[in-house]
Amino acid sequence: MSTARSAGLGARRPTGEVLAIALLSAALAVVVLVLRIAAARGLPLTLDETFTGVITSQSSLGGFVREARRDIAAPLYYTILWLLPHASSDATLRLPSWFFMITASGLPLLWRVPRQSRPAAIAWAALLFLWLPGAIFATQARPYALLFLTATAQTIAFARLVDQPTLKRAIVWTACASLTILTHYMGAALGLAQGLLLVATLRAGALKLWPSLLLLLVPIIETITHFQVLSSVASGDANWWPQITFANLSSYVIYGFGAFGLLALMIALGSRYLRRGEPIPRGAAIASLAGVVALAMLIIAGWGRSLIVDRYLTSCAPALMLALVTVASGAAARLALVGLSGAVALYAGVAEPIEVRETSMEWAAQQLVPFHPQQLKFSLGYKGQHTLAMETRPKLGEYFFRRAGVPTKAELVTTLDGRELVRAAGRDAAILWIFYPAWQPVADSIAMSRRCFVRPLQLACPALSAR
Repeated sequence: MSTARSAGLGARRPTGEVLAIALLSAALAVVVLVLRIAAARGLPLTLDETFTGVITSQSSLGGFVREARRDIAAPLYYTILWLLPHASSDATLRLPSWFFMITASGLPLLWRVPRQSRPAAIAWAALLFLWLPGAIFATQARPYALLFLTATAQTIAFARLVDQPTLKRAIVWTACASLTILTHYMGAALGLAQGLLLVATLRAGALKLWPSLLLLLVPIIETITHFQVLSSVASGDANWWPQITFANLSSYVIYGFGAFGLLALMIALGSRYLRRGEPIPRGAAIASLAGVVALAMLIIAGWGRSLIVDRYLTSCAPALMLALVTVASGAAARLALVGLSGAVALYAGVAEPIEVRETSMEWAAQQLVPFHPQQLKFSLGYKGQHTLAMETRPKLGEYFFRRAGVPTKAELVTTLDGRELVRAAGRDAAILWIFYPAWQPVADSIAMSRRCFVRPLQLACPALSAR
C-alpha cells in the first residue's frame, strides 16, 4: 500500500511542477509581451536600422546584393527581409524581429533536448523569452533576433547530436551552424566550440560525420569574399567597438546569463549541491559547456582590441541559459530562476521602458517631409561617414523621404561641424544634421538664426528659398 502511495506521489509531483512552472511562465510571458509592445510603439529607427531599410528596399537583385555587400553584417537577415514584401513603416520593418524572438523562445518546447525534463524545457523557454536584451532585439530591424533564433536551434541540434551521433543529426547541426554564421560572423565561435567538444567526446567516432562539414563551405566562402569589407571597417575610422578589459569584463561574462546572472548561477549551483540526485542530460551538459567555451573565445578575441561589443555574444546566450536550467535541481530552483528573470523583465518593462540610445535621423527627416525639399544636404556626424560608398550616400539621406512619397535629391557632406553643412546647403537645400552631444550649442545657435527644428543630437532646417 505504501509503495503504491509513493508511486502515486512521484507521478503527481512532476505533473504539479509542470503545471506550476507553465502557469508562472505563461503569465510572465503575457504581461512582459504586452509591456514590450507598448514600450516599442513610436520608437524611431536607429541609424543602423535605417541602413537595414535602405538595403532591403532595393528594387532589383543587383542593387540589393551591392548594398548588402557594402555592409559589415552577414547577409542572411537582409536576404530574408528583401524576399518579404518591402516594409512601408517602422513597425513592418521590425515585425520579423518579433517573430524571430518569439519563435526562439518556443523552440525548446517544440524541438526537445534529449532526456531533458519537461519542467526544465519550460524553464529554458521562459528564460529565453524573458532575457532582457531580447526586448531590444525584438524591437529593432537588426540581425540579432534572427541570430538568437539560429543559435537556439544550433544549441538544440548539437545536444541531439551528442546524444545520438548520426550523420543525419550532424547534417542538421552543421546546417544550423551555417545559418548562424550567415546571420552574424561572430556566431562562428559557437560552432567552433561545439566542434571541439564533439571531437573530444566522440574522438575517432567523429570521423564518420565528416560529410556534414560540406555545408560549412557556404558560410566559409561568403566570409572570405566579404573579408575585405570587414577588415577595412575594423581597422578604419568607422570602428567604434569598445575593448574588453578588466573594467568591463563582468558585463561581458554575465551577458548571456541575463540580468542578475550571478544570482541565477548561485541559485542553480546551490540547488545542485542540495539535490545531487537529479540526473543531468549528457547532451544538455555538453551543449551548455560549448556556450561557456564560445563565450571565453570571444572575450579572448576582444581582449584589448576594438572588436567585440556585448551583443556580439548573443549566439552564446541560449547555451548559457540552458546551463542554468541544466545545473538547477528541483522544482523550487527552476521556479526561482523563472521568477527572478520575470521580476527583472517586469521591472524593466515598467520602470525602464525601451529607449533609443543610438543615433537616429528619423525625427529630423519627419520635420522636413511636409516641406517637400527638392534638395537635401545632410551629415551623419561621425568620423567614419566618409567611408560610405558614394552610391549608398544619397539612398541613405533619401530613405525616409522616398518612403513618404517625397522625391528628394540628397547629398552627404562629410563634416562634423554643422556650420560647414549650412554653408554647403546655401538657400536652396534643406539641412539634416546628426551630431555628437558636444555640438549641441552649435546646433541650437543654427536653429535660432535659421529657424530650424532642433532636439538633442538632431537638427532639421527647411530650405530658405522654400519659405
